[in-house]
Amino acid sequence: MLDRKAARELWMKDTIEHRDLLEGRAKDSIEKHRKGWCKLRFVDELGNPIKGKKVKVNQQAHDFKYGANIFMLDEFNDDEMNAKYRENFKKYFNLATVPFFWGDLEPEQGKPRFDKNSPKIYRRPAPELCLEYCEENGIEAKLHCLVYDKFTPDWLPKKDMAAMEKAYEERFRQISERYAGRLYEVEVINELTQECRWTTQSVICDKHDVVEWAFDLARKYFPNDTLLFNDANYLAAIGVEDFRHPYYMLLENSILKGADIDKIGVQHHDFRGSRAKTDEQYEEMVMKGSLLFNPKNLFKGLDTLETLGLPLEITEITIPTFGFTEEDEELQADLLEMFYTVCFGHPAVETIIYWNVPDGYAFVEPDASRDENNCKGGLLRHDLTPKKSAERLWELFNKRWHTDLELTTDENGYVEFRGFYGEYTAEIDGAVAEFGLHKYEDNCTEVEI
Repeated sequence: MLDRKAARELWMKDTIEHRDLLEGRAKDSIEKHRKGWCKLRFVDELGNPIKGKKVKVNQQAHDFKYGANIFMLDEFNDDEMNAKYRENFKKYFNLATVPFFWGDLEPEQGKPRFDKNSPKIYRRPAPELCLEYCEENGIEAKLHCLVYDKFTPDWLPKKDMAAMEKAYEERFRQISERYAGRLYEVEVINELTQECRWTTQSVICDKHDVVEWAFDLARKYFPNDTLLFNDANYLAAIGVEDFRHPYYMLLENSILKGADIDKIGVQHHDFRGSRAKTDEQYEEMVMKGSLLFNPKNLFKGLDTLETLGLPLEITEITIPTFGFTEEDEELQADLLEMFYTVCFGHPAVETIIYWNVPDGYAFVEPDASRDENNCKGGLLRHDLTPKKSAERLWELFNKRWHTDLELTTDENGYVEFRGFYGEYTAEIDGAVAEFGLHKYEDNCTEVEI
């Protein structure tokens, strides 16, 4: 049997071996692509420069989006647990993936569950409830997803192509009337490369041009929204198979055929975790981990997708806890840090989304073909207390990749600094002003105090 120390060494072997990518390439890229110069000039009410004064500059929010699915919002039977979930979500994330699965959004024809007071369905909080929470807490919301033919309602005429196309168009129209322009982005189509494994689907999956059709329809009803394609369970697998990976070839073919895709989404789920029942299973699980948690493979996967010329998003991540000890939680946090460093350190990535927030409240596959609910892949424990991985994620975006400075104005009232892109406050003599530091903007601001 592998003891915990030996197992950790194997899990972290590739991270250590490729430390040059994390401390070299990723660090340099973060400095170059995630930060910019900002120049502020402080003046009094008469326009005179404020000279030789201390200025506290504090970042309040990131332009970069890091989120999770919000499927457990108000889903607990206990008010205290619901309150904990709400507090934790806004503490750790600035983006939420909101469920729009058709089968649960409209289980009864003509009665969609948009309203926050709609009948409850487990792990499917109503969109208006989610949007209300997000808008109250400064969190962006993304739609997941318009076309996911695995989860469609039973009342659909699933064998009639013309009727299905008409029904999908009505779905797009209804959703756009409420949500076009309110969202960070719209996920148009999901997991098409997994279609062969679905036990339920409609004739829509038989369409040769299903990707182009879906994006044309989305552009019709969401003309100004960012449209995203989501697929592939393992980013690292793209790094191994590169241009021959099925998802890459599907994307390339769709783009060449004119699909109006704005952004490429890629997943990275490892649902194995603590499910090993024997020493042999645990050892096998550890040995397979080098493929999924190898920085070289992850960078290569992102580099491969970048050649398609579109921004990238890590749409769904699961990093399991490989056991029940404090050391197992520490390992999950270390692997999370490595993964986020690679992705934040790649210039094409705009967004990173963790998947399930708490342990034990994930999707349960009816045929038990995967172990999403039992892999301990959350950032919070089952009682919603934070694991080391949650604390590590907070530290990354609120300490390490975060800008807080104390500066002194020069004789012309100026201060200049290099900081992470986002929203800021500047405090001088007790007066506070707000400003932004954003990529591709001038970032030279005059502040009247």
